[in-house]
Amino acid sequence: MYILQTDLFRDLDNQIIRRFMDESEKVTFEADTILFREGDPAEYFYVFLKGQVKLSLEEGSFVAYLVSKPGEVFGWSSLLERSAYSATATSLSETRAVRIPGAKMREILESQPESAMRFYRRLAKTLGARLLKAYEAVTSVSRAHSAESHGTGQILSMDLPH
Repeated sequence: MYILQTDLFRDLDNQIIRRFMDESEKVTFEADTILFREGDPAEYFYVFLKGQVKLSLEEGSFVAYLVSKPGEVFGWSSLLERSAYSATATSLSETRAVRIPGAKMREILESQPESAMRFYRRLAKTLGARLLKAYEAVTSVSRAHSAESHGTGQILSMDLPH
C-alpha cells in the first residue's frame, strides 16, 4: 500500500485508507515537468514516491522546498480548500507520485472526524517543519550578507538582491 509510506496516514481507519487508495492514481513525470504552477487551481494532493520535486515561488526564482523522500507530501492547498496552489512544483528527475483529488480527500476525511483530526494535526506538523526550514534558509542567507570583521570589529553588510 504505497499511500502508507507517509506518516500522515498512520493509524487512520482502514476504511478511509481503502477509500483513499480507490481514489488515487500513480503518476510518473519526466524530468523538468511542471506538475502545477503557483496560482493554478488546487485540485490534487500528492504523496511522493521517487525522484525529486522542486517547490518554488515567483516563477521559480525562489526554491521553497525540495521533495526527495518517499512519503513526503505536497499539493496541500487542495486539502485546505485554497482555490490555488501557493507554489510551483517541477520534477527535477523522473518522478513518481500518488495523486488524489483534494475534494475527494476532504469528503472522505469529513466522514470520519476522529481520523480527520489526526490527519490534519500531522499535516500541520509537516507544514510547520517546512516553515521552520524556510526560516532557517532565509536567516542563513541574511547572515551570509552581513558578517562581522573580526580584525576590526566592523560590520560588513551587502545589499540583498531584490
